[in-house]
Amino acid sequence: MPTFARFARVASGLALAVAGVAAIPARGEPAGPANQGADAVAAGGLPAKEEIAAVIRQLGDADFAVRERAAARLAALGTSVADELLTAAETSVDLEVALRARALVEGISPVSASDPAEAAAELAKFVRAEPDARGPIMHRLLRLDGDAGIEPLARIVRLDRTPSGSLTAAALLVQEWRPGDPYWPHLRPRIAAGLADSRRPAARFLRALVAATDPAAPEQRTAAIEEAAATLAVFEQERHRDPGADVAGPARTPQESAALRLMRRGLVTLLIDADRKADAVREFDHLLRSDWERAGDPQVEDSFTSDNLSWAVEQGLPEAVDLVERELERGAEREPDPSVTYARAVAWQARGRAERAAALADEAAAAAGKATDPANARYEAAASLLKWGAFEWADREFRTLADDPAAPAALVAVAGVVWSESLHDRLRHDEAAAVLRRLFDGRTKELRDEVERMLRTIRDDPENVRARMAYFAACGAAARGDGAGQRRLLEQALRHAPLDVDSLIALYRLAGTPPQKAEAAARVARAAGRIDERIGDAGQAEANDYNEYAWLVANTEGDVAKAIRSSRRSLELFPDSGSYLDTLAHCQAAAGDAAAALRTQTLACRREPFNQTIRRNLERFRAQAGGPR
Repeated sequence: MPTFARFARVASGLALAVAGVAAIPARGEPAGPANQGADAVAAGGLPAKEEIAAVIRQLGDADFAVRERAAARLAALGTSVADELLTAAETSVDLEVALRARALVEGISPVSASDPAEAAAELAKFVRAEPDARGPIMHRLLRLDGDAGIEPLARIVRLDRTPSGSLTAAALLVQEWRPGDPYWPHLRPRIAAGLADSRRPAARFLRALVAATDPAAPEQRTAAIEEAAATLAVFEQERHRDPGADVAGPARTPQESAALRLMRRGLVTLLIDADRKADAVREFDHLLRSDWERAGDPQVEDSFTSDNLSWAVEQGLPEAVDLVERELERGAEREPDPSVTYARAVAWQARGRAERAAALADEAAAAAGKATDPANARYEAAASLLKWGAFEWADREFRTLADDPAAPAALVAVAGVVWSESLHDRLRHDEAAAVLRRLFDGRTKELRDEVERMLRTIRDDPENVRARMAYFAACGAAARGDGAGQRRLLEQALRHAPLDVDSLIALYRLAGTPPQKAEAAARVARAAGRIDERIGDAGQAEANDYNEYAWLVANTEGDVAKAIRSSRRSLELFPDSGSYLDTLAHCQAAAGDAAAALRTQTLACRREPFNQTIRRNLERFRAQAGGPR
């Protein structure tokens, strides 16, 4: 689809522990001098878990010699004690135990000799990558063909040396589960294999999710949900951190906080699915309060509130609005952001209280008009409403913004582009075209010039927006059965922007006679070549360039294998974009892989659940694959 001070007592004792890292081989590393301790252990048998736990506790002994002996013994045990050391590093209340345990596991690699080549290559990059570059690699593992990266990603949860890496990998996997998801059963055993018997908190949570969603063992569901809740409680406890981190003490990195948020959402969803709505509401309350505590700013707090409440409604928990409204009553001296009031309206609409919902929507609209920056308040509210599927209220805010003579032209331009795309998505093509036409027919020359400047910023060239306007009008003509009008408007669009891929696709499909087909195919080939040249310009290509090439070829003709590679590259640059996933699904369908297309389109629909085009495409791929509805 085109569109995150060393302590004197500890410092002297770390040297031997760090030196002992060499004794812990990477998984799959051949036996050699570094493995001698592990080999000796293997010959005589591993110590019992209780004995290992006792040795780990000795890392914090008051006697320096005891600490040193414990570190040396653990280093000799190698990867066989990695899980226990990582758990101690994250949960021990003794700072020296935590730091020594962390030092001992610094060299552990998540690579396994049994990993498929593509997964092993990504893991090798992951091990070498700086912290801020690791997220995209985990995303790529998540989306490798045939689920080849799922077990390695779960192994990162188990073995990554940082709490942040472990939590992020766990959160990515947690997000893959939805009640009734047909693909989750294929992931569960791979996740369990990667986690092994790790007792790290993130691994415990993920293992609990795997157990709670096992259809073959419904009797373990209650205990598994309680284990997931108990694991999240562990994260809430104060714990010591690596003093090399940005903050000492219990504070978390932004990445860890975001991952924990997703995991708590996973617990709420588990409780809803288990028909334990009262418990789900209590967990949602915990989610809200955790976000409010870290907000640090009323505006951010409101953003968390509206986002969480709209998410709860989408999961089938509109009752969460009662919690939000009780908190608003306690803080009645502060007027919330209009988006919070709109989120409440969406919740009451879902509860079947249309009058209450309409009254709240009117209240939100009035509050936006009284805001310090009314135009921006309206735009932000409208954008949120689109995301939540509240189209009627979104249209009202966009319309009011467009009619406001005091609204900045730049904001009117941005809003117009966003609104028009939504109207087109909802098959209201003529209205979409009219919204864009109004941008170019502004009330004054100054307004029109400012609009043009902004359009140049967001779409490179206003001609691209004029092409989009003509394309929407062409779609309207097609809906009325006016083939000649459709062709004329598509030609007009391509005069404005010869590389407008949607117009090229529409003309290709409209071609009836052999000369028309040949001309349409030649135009597609020329456009694909020019987009490919743009991609080839070093440092110039953006995610949308790769996406547009893939979208054009998938919907017409050309090198489908190259289109798939191009689509995957766009997703590397913009992971899990719903629109880009939609493009990949079309590429997979063009390659004849209906099952892969259906699965990818299902992911796209998760990312943008109220995008009507993506939903229509999902239904089409389901019909083609004979998949579940």
